[in-house]
Amino acid sequence: MTFNGSNDIIWYKGGGSMSRQFDEYMGGKFDLYGTEYELVEPVTVEELVKALEVKVALETHISGLMHDEDSSGYENLLQEQEDYITEYCERLGEFDNTILANNIVFLAKKAGMRVGDLENALGISSGYISRTLGEKAKKKISIDIVWKIARMFDTDIRTLTEKEMWVSHSNTDLLEKFLDRLYMDTKDNYFSWNYDGGVMTVLNERYKTIGLVHEEADETAVYHPFEHLNSEVKWILHKDIVYLECFDKIKDLAIIPYKSADSDNLIGYDFILIWEVEGTVSWEKVFYTSDDPFGTLKEKADILYDLIEQSEFDAKLTPKMHQFISQYVEGGRPE
Repeated sequence: MTFNGSNDIIWYKGGGSMSRQFDEYMGGKFDLYGTEYELVEPVTVEELVKALEVKVALETHISGLMHDEDSSGYENLLQEQEDYITEYCERLGEFDNTILANNIVFLAKKAGMRVGDLENALGISSGYISRTLGEKAKKKISIDIVWKIARMFDTDIRTLTEKEMWVSHSNTDLLEKFLDRLYMDTKDNYFSWNYDGGVMTVLNERYKTIGLVHEEADETAVYHPFEHLNSEVKWILHKDIVYLECFDKIKDLAIIPYKSADSDNLIGYDFILIWEVEGTVSWEKVFYTSDDPFGTLKEKADILYDLIEQSEFDAKLTPKMHQFISQYVEGGRPE
């Protein structure tokens, strides 16, 4: 990270006093040479990654201070961030060392490296990975190292610790690419999603017609997921159903966000095709995020749905105009 010398939190040599940003500093917010940061207390894997990024930024800043500069304030911030990370990891409990170890060996071999080469690249002692990931290991591998390995091999922490990457998961990989493509096409304004309601807006009758949803007296939209979820749990729509019109000729691609009526933590997404011909409504499964045991599809579906919500209130551009403006903003010139 490059620092240009500008600071909203100013530490005076020898004094240790803080500037006008004291209140923000005490609230976990701080500025490192023009870049604003805030301590992260993670509750999801995505927030864990952000917390680790904040941790690295603080470590980098502290190591770059002059020997006579007071670093105690930043060290306190670093310790607080490390505590948040430790608390999150302790809540997660134990993960399967065997999966993580096999994934690391698999990724290293795939890249033409030995584990020793990986340790050298990460700047950790020789044998550290085997010592911390062995069946009888007394010391746990550092979450920092897991994060760095994930970044090095362009994957994520959850996949690295939970998914058997050395085993072929061709269908899962294909669905991940499908979600990635939907995300990029939505971001680039190629797709314009429509709302079929159910929570914030009026529910489209076609979901009632095929028996997927019924509305209770208080207008709660109860979802009937046709036996791919626990039938003893009451499932309701979590957010409005959204769809892409005529994604496959006459068939709309719909995303149905649902959750347990009793727990906000049990959330998923069903992707279906739905269409009507001569007054008859039909539907078929594309995939359900509950089908995947590793959680990667749900996470990507979360990200996609968040983007759809954000784009609802964004200015509309055609794909061609979006590309034209993007090229100009990035330094291009009109021909």
